[in-house]
Amino acid sequence: MRHLLKTAVKLLLLIVVVGSAYYRLRLSPVSVQTESPKRQDLMETVFGTGTLEAKTVVSISPRSTGQLAELFADQGDTVKAGQTLCMMAANDLRQQLKVSENELEVTKAAIKRLDAEIASAQATCDYAELSYQRSERLFKANVETQADFDKQTEARKVAAYALARAQAQKGEAELTMVKQAAQIEYNRTKLAETTLTSPFDGIVIRRNRECGAVVNPGVSIMEIAATDEIWATVWVDETAVSKLKVGQKAQIVFRSQQDQPYTATVRRLSRETDRETREFLVDLALEKLPDNWTLGQRLEAHVMIGKHEDRLCVPTKMIRWEKNNPFVLVLMDGRITKRTLVIGLQTKMMTEVAKGLSPEDMLVLNPDDHLPHVGRKAEVRKQ
Repeated sequence: MRHLLKTAVKLLLLIVVVGSAYYRLRLSPVSVQTESPKRQDLMETVFGTGTLEAKTVVSISPRSTGQLAELFADQGDTVKAGQTLCMMAANDLRQQLKVSENELEVTKAAIKRLDAEIASAQATCDYAELSYQRSERLFKANVETQADFDKQTEARKVAAYALARAQAQKGEAELTMVKQAAQIEYNRTKLAETTLTSPFDGIVIRRNRECGAVVNPGVSIMEIAATDEIWATVWVDETAVSKLKVGQKAQIVFRSQQDQPYTATVRRLSRETDRETREFLVDLALEKLPDNWTLGQRLEAHVMIGKHEDRLCVPTKMIRWEKNNPFVLVLMDGRITKRTLVIGLQTKMMTEVAKGLSPEDMLVLNPDDHLPHVGRKAEVRKQ
C-alpha cells in the first residue's frame, strides 16, 4: 500500500513538472518588444559594389635602355609634381655632351680665324682692284704693256677667288657650328631624360625595380597614382541605365568601415555593359576619403535617384520571406502573428509597405527569435 502511495506521489510530481514546463514553453506569454510602422520620406537608390580606384595612374619608365642608378621614392611615399623619383646611369651621356661642347668651341675658334682670313683676303682684293684700275688707265694711255696689264688682271681674279674661298669656309664652319649646337641640345635632352620626375602630385602605389637593374623603354620602374581625384568605381546592373545621370548624389560604405558612410557624386557613366554579368561601370567622386585607404579596397554604393514622400515604412531587417512572399511578425489580439505584405521601394535600411500594415500595428522586433512562437500569446516588454 505504501509502495503504491509513493508511486502515485512521484507520478503526480512528474505531471506537475511536465505541465509546468509545457505551460512555460508553450502556453505562457512570450516577452517581446514592439515597434510601430512609421510614415517618412524614402529615398530611392541604385545599388552597386566596386572598389576604390585612382582616376589617373601612370608608370614611370625610361625613354632609353639604361641602368637604374638611384631611387628617391618608395612604395607608399607621397610625391609632388616635378619631384625627382629616380635617376638612370648617365656617365656616357655626360662624356658625349662634353665632347660636343669642346667641338663647338673648336669651331668657334675656327670661325674667328676665318674672319681674320676674310679680312686679309678683302684687303688683298681691294689692293688688287686698285692696281688693276691703275694698270688699265696706263694701258689705255699706251704707257703700260699688254703683259703688265694681264698680270694685274690675273692678280685681281686670284684675290677675288681667295676672298670667296675664305667666305665659303666660314659658311661651312657656321653650318658645322649649327649642327654641333643641335647635337649639344640633343645630348642635354638625353641627359635630362635620365632624371625621372613625378608628372603630378600623387602617391607611389608600386615599385617594380631596384637600383642596378637594366631597364628598357616601357618597362615600369614604379607606378604613381594621382591623388587629386580618387574614384569609387562601381558595377551596377544594366536595368539602372535609364535612372542614372552625372551629378547624382550617392553614399559610399567601405567594407572595412561599415558604420561610416561617405558622400560621393556620380562623375562618369560607362557606355559599355559587360556581356557576361550584364553590369556597367559608374565612377563616383568622393568628397572625403577615410583616414586610411587603399586603392582596390571593396565598397558598396547607393546612388540616390528619386525621393518618395510620406510613405509607410518598416525597417528592412524586420522583413522575412516565405515562398517569395514578404511578411513581418505583428502582435494581434495579444498573440504573435504573421502578416503578409505588399512592399514597394526597398532600401538597405527601410522598406515601403504598400499593403498589409497600418501605423497602429505593433511589429515584433527580432523576428528570427520569435518565429518559433507564432500563435503564442505575448506580453510587451518595455525597451
